[in-house]
Amino acid sequence: MNIRISVRSASRKAAAVTWRTAEYPDRVMTVEDFLTETVRQNVRQYNERKDAEELLRLFLRENEEPIEEKLENMAAHGKVAYGDMPNDKKADEEEAVQNALLCFDDGLVALFADGVRYTKREDVIPLREQSEVTFVRLVFLAGRMW
Repeated sequence: MNIRISVRSASRKAAAVTWRTAEYPDRVMTVEDFLTETVRQNVRQYNERKDAEELLRLFLRENEEPIEEKLENMAAHGKVAYGDMPNDKKADEEEAVQNALLCFDDGLVALFADGVRYTKREDVIPLREQSEVTFVRLVFLAGRMW
């Protein structure tokens, strides 16, 4: 079944709300089952993008400088930008699932399905075709921003 997913965050650097549709098994799921399936799907997509990036690197121009030289040049100019550096490390599914469940248990992420908030892993979510699920990343105001 197709589920509409939205992710909300209080961050000003990213869009406040993003929407996507994802395919889920047509069965009764607990919060833990739903979180696990969601994380597994996202990890697979992330790792597939990493594989695609690796393929694209095969077609780099011969005169493009190696990563080490690129870092040295950026450092010489006084700014090292990490966003465009290739990262070959793939995400570990089990580690990501455990982290997501811990974040949910600790209250760092809130889960709403069709307007109802779920707070326990064992709660059953009555999902149907085109249900709307919202994840809210809760940001606590502590410390100072660097």
